[in-house]
Formats: sequence, C-alpha cells, structure tokens
Amino acid sequence: MSEADRDRWEPRWRARLDGPGPPERWLVANLAELPPGPVLDVASGDGRNALWLAARGFSVTAVDIAPAAIERLARAAAGRRLQVTTRVMDLDEPEALAGLGPFAGLVIVRYKPSAEQWDRLLQVLAPGGRVLLCSFGKERAAAGFDPAFCLDEAELRRLLEPRLVCLRYERLGPETDWLEGSVWAKPR
Repeated sequence: MSEADRDRWEPRWRARLDGPGPPERWLVANLAELPPGPVLDVASGDGRNALWLAARGFSVTAVDIAPAAIERLARAAAGRRLQVTTRVMDLDEPEALAGLGPFAGLVIVRYKPSAEQWDRLLQVLAPGGRVLLCSFGKERAAAGFDPAFCLDEAELRRLLEPRLVCLRYERLGPETDWLEGSVWAKPR
C-alpha cells in the first residue's frame, strides 16, 4: 500500500451513499472453518464482513488504508450496537500491526497481500489459527483487472508453505467475478 493507494480508495469510500453490503458469500459458507477467538479483517473496507462476524459473536479488529472506509464501519457498528475495533493503517508499514494480536483467524476478502504483508500478517496469527482468503483469480485479469492483484495458487503456496498448511483451495467461477477461496492453518 502507499499514499497513492490511500488517494485512490479514499474518494471511493467518501462518495458511497449506501451502507455496508452483505458479507462475502464464500465467507458465510466457510464460517465453520474460523476457530473461536479474535479475528483480524484485513483490508476491511466499510466492514461488511467485520460487522457480520461481530454479529455472530466474534471479537473483530478491522483494518483498512482508507480513513473514510473505517469511519463508515465505525458508524455502522455503533448503529447496530456491535463492537468492532477499527484501525486505519498502511499494511506496507513495517510496524503497521504492532500491538495487535494474536488472532485466531485472519479474514482476507477481495485483497491480495504482498509477500512482505504476509510476513507481518502471519506474525499476528496465533499457532493453530486459520486464514480464510477469498479474492480474485487469474481469470479475472482476462476482463481487464490488473493481474498483479489476482491470486495464483502456486505463488501463494510458495509464499505461505510451510508456515501455513493449505486445507482447501477452490476456484469459484464466473458467477463470483472469478473469485478463489482458500483455507489455511498455522501449525501449533
């Protein structure tokens, strides 16, 4: 992330008039994979997934680079009487996650962490913790989406194994904008 990323996302969140949307369907379908305990929602946007998890009893910390997104999330959480800890942060900053964790789960939806970000994220994931990752696959690039932001299973395995064990990897198809979902576990 960078100042350019913040400048790109901030006006988008400020311009939105509607509230947070429904949670990602893949996350809903895979909720049982998330162990009990605190959860970090990475690149949360305005919190559609964080709010849904908090409503189900999870202790959620949501982080995003756009202050407007985090402001929207905080307002939505207060309006629903839900407790969600929020932080504006640039995940490229080496100390971005300092003081956070450990987390039983990381939820990463429609976002692709860089290798350096993965290093920092895995430091705050507790032993036995899980990562639920659902983002765009390479097929999405064929529709003009920047391939740098698309998941590649082989690349992920090189980045994450053996620090994490892949429990499941699935390609979800065109009806989901070519999302790919995977569940990863951190050894104890």
